[in-house]
Amino acid sequence: MFRPAAFTRRVVMTPTVILSFVLLAGGCSSPEPSTAEPAGSATSATASPAPSTTVPAATSSATSTAKPPATTATTVASSRGPATSAPPTSPAPTDPVAATVEAANQWPLRQKLAQLMFIGFNTGYGDTPGTTDPSAAQAVIDAGVGGVFVGRKEVGLFNSPVLSAAQDGLLPLLVATDGEGGRVDPLPQVAAPLPPALEMGTWDPQRIREAAQQHGEDLRAHAVNVNFAPMADLAGGPDPLGDRTWSSDPATVTATAGAFAEGMCAAGVYPTFKHFPGHGHSDVDADLEPATTPDLATLETADLLPFRDLTKSMKGRSLVMTGHLDVPGLTTEGRPLSLDPGAMAYLRDQVGFDGVAVTDELAEMGSITQRGIPIADAVEQSLVAGNDMALFFGGPSDLSRILDRLEQAVADGRLTTERVDEALARVITLKASGACPGPGLSG
Repeated sequence: MFRPAAFTRRVVMTPTVILSFVLLAGGCSSPEPSTAEPAGSATSATASPAPSTTVPAATSSATSTAKPPATTATTVASSRGPATSAPPTSPAPTDPVAATVEAANQWPLRQKLAQLMFIGFNTGYGDTPGTTDPSAAQAVIDAGVGGVFVGRKEVGLFNSPVLSAAQDGLLPLLVATDGEGGRVDPLPQVAAPLPPALEMGTWDPQRIREAAQQHGEDLRAHAVNVNFAPMADLAGGPDPLGDRTWSSDPATVTATAGAFAEGMCAAGVYPTFKHFPGHGHSDVDADLEPATTPDLATLETADLLPFRDLTKSMKGRSLVMTGHLDVPGLTTEGRPLSLDPGAMAYLRDQVGFDGVAVTDELAEMGSITQRGIPIADAVEQSLVAGNDMALFFGGPSDLSRILDRLEQAVADGRLTTERVDEALARVITLKASGACPGPGLSG
């Protein structure tokens, strides 16, 4: 399993200054735009490491003596050419979330791409001893990643101040784990556990909500603000997921997993519905090898129903995890849903989900590796397909290599800037919205 690799820190121009003066252009003073070289320039290799993408409260302080630009439009124009030749633009948005998204649109490309990365640390997985050095987590945070995933045996990281320190400011780091309950849950290592979903599925929804809220508060105490749970998969043969599923009945899954999601959100933890479009009736476990579900027409009568209902009831307050699943009648042969543009379009256009879509893990899952897809290819294909964040186990050097690859993909036209900006807007909106209120996520 994953071992932190040796790494070289790359410089990424922080969006802190740009973001603060777009948000504050209406009144408070803010610093002038940074003139730092974008990451990847010839001069960046000897510069000092950039800070994380979070925006500390001090950035918005009125104590700065620098004079802000008269309007946001002037700021944007000055980065693209002489201000006198810039065409008139609309006033800066008054909605703070929209203003934050607009500011992020001015970031250097590498900074945008970093925000779409979800780096996973999973050293303690299975019987593998040890835990990730917090300095490796700090390095990827400093590189500007949008999120980190902490595996359930990473006790050292759960107890490290590195993750909680990255929660401050307008754009907190997303810190995720698998807090499902039962055998897939970190909290037996650090706090009170929950039983598996199949057992909780027999509870009254209010009891589930209260238990999930307490569980979410325990997660928040360890800096977690995104839970890759609950499952919306139906139980059923050949049963690759076991007691991780809530029920075989779509209405029961909607009610019970929905109560769990509401409780998480109340604790300030964004829930994630997985594994779209439904892994419960697949032929094998996608963790181990490529998995095939029933055909799309069959899924639409049952497995897809909880995803449709839950993404509507939790609109703006949840993520969806896309599965590495072959779906006859939907996916291209040999290409899992998570990497398939047509299948991702179904999620957006037919299911109607317009929030953050994050992939299932891309570096170690058999459903990817046994197809012979290298990690850099998988990450690129996932973003091109329509995911907003790519989840993969790795370290600082892996991140640097993949960002290099993605920058080249944009330069070559394989990954469009429009697709990058669409994904970035969803990630920034989630972070800045405060839709699930809690420390570091209140906007």
